[in-house]
Amino acid sequence: MSRTVAIALALLILTACGPADQTPTAESASPEPLPAAVAPTSAPEPSAPLSWADTQERYRQVEAEPSNPLEALEYRGVRCQHYSGEFGGDGSERDQWLNAQMDKLRCDELVTEARAMRASRSGEPGVVSRLDAVIAVYQP
Repeated sequence: MSRTVAIALALLILTACGPADQTPTAESASPEPLPAAVAPTSAPEPSAPLSWADTQERYRQVEAEPSNPLEALEYRGVRCQHYSGEFGGDGSERDQWLNAQMDKLRCDELVTEARAMRASRSGEPGVVSRLDAVIAVYQP
């Protein structure tokens, strides 16, 4: 939650820093596409259940944890799996950084949280199938 507040505050400050005396012209009133360097903070909602590979592709360009609880859990699952694949186990500086990232994402709690969400939203088949995909990746 504090990361979200910090990001929102930073965006507010950056917005306030822009030039105040410019008025938009008629041609600049239409929205412009984001530059390629700006990564989205949310993935588009899937129209059908996704495989794990599709879920990974969906969150590849998302840089911040989504606010939707289901999307946040999927995002964390993708990131945790990615970081665990990079882990070398040699205690290097890189491994220490990866451990910190995985702690921040609460990777150890992911399956428990996914199961709890699955139980609480068991009446939503689309949600259940998405959570089942996350759980399946982490089951021993």
